[in-house]
Amino acid sequence: MENIKLHLETQFKKAFFDKVKEDLLKSPPDVEHITVIIEELVNGLCKFVPNKPEIHGFIKDDIFVKNIGFETMPRIIDRLIHWIEQFQAPIHDSVTKGWRDDYRNAKNYAEFISVFLEKYYLHTEMVYKETWEARKRIANGESAVPPEQRIVSGKNGIPDNMKSGGSVV
Repeated sequence: MENIKLHLETQFKKAFFDKVKEDLLKSPPDVEHITVIIEELVNGLCKFVPNKPEIHGFIKDDIFVKNIGFETMPRIIDRLIHWIEQFQAPIHDSVTKGWRDDYRNAKNYAEFISVFLEKYYLHTEMVYKETWEARKRIANGESAVPPEQRIVSGKNGIPDNMKSGGSVV
């Protein structure tokens, strides 16, 4: 039953983002659905800092524009990427760098925007889950680092292979 639910959810998301692409290809572009997605993404970014309304204001002021269209999308995309970079682990920086490069090299902006928004949505969900899990570990007095990444070989809690930040002279 869980597989069916997951499959339906995946298909629904795919259809929604396909509709965004279709809307952007209209002349003039229909931005109703993309506006809803951007609002959802902004609200999702605010959930990273639930008790910081001043940061919510910064995020909203930085991303929202009066008229969403091909002229304003470069700024919106840039700012969406900027804000997720503030919350994600550095290991994910290659993803956001790739998005920036892909946008610069895009030939079909409607295609890029619809694919980007879908990937961004999934990425923010994953980053939020990682952040939430780290916060739970910290609240329980544990390290923020996931247990599977804390594996150290050595004796008495001292790793066999240690590296320092400096060089030995």
